[in-house]
Amino acid sequence: MKNLMKGIVGVKYVLIILLFIFIAGLLSSGEISDAKLENVTEKVVKEVGTEKLSAADNRMVKRLFGINANDYEGVSLYVAGSNMEVEELLIVKLKDTVQSESVEAAIQGRLERQLESFEGYGPEQCKLLNDHVLDVKGNYILYVVDKKAKAADQAFQKSL
Repeated sequence: MKNLMKGIVGVKYVLIILLFIFIAGLLSSGEISDAKLENVTEKVVKEVGTEKLSAADNRMVKRLFGINANDYEGVSLYVAGSNMEVEELLIVKLKDTVQSESVEAAIQGRLERQLESFEGYGPEQCKLLNDHVLDVKGNYILYVVDKKAKAADQAFQKSL
């Protein structure tokens, strides 16, 4: 009976420690950045390049991702000039970090639709889609489908 009690007390301490670690992780991932969307976008676009990408308007954001750009502090979208290319770059500055779930869901939906569209005949496009970067840092979200996605993510992180 004594060993059982020691075991229960030990489990309680482990659970408390895990809870603190979990809370610390949540707090550290939610750092709010006061960086201007234009500056962040400029640095990320510079890294990716604009050979294949061009800026898109808020109607295109709604059409491709199903989100209303006016619901957020700011949105930058760059898309490939052709429907046969999958390269795109989306940066969203959230008004509130609570919005991140809905934006991530919209991005996942877009990614799944793109993968379905190119499945079977676009292996290069599917590889780019599978190698995408989706990075959530506090009040910013980055989604990149490009050969230079990892470099774009590094520029994104440095700009915050």
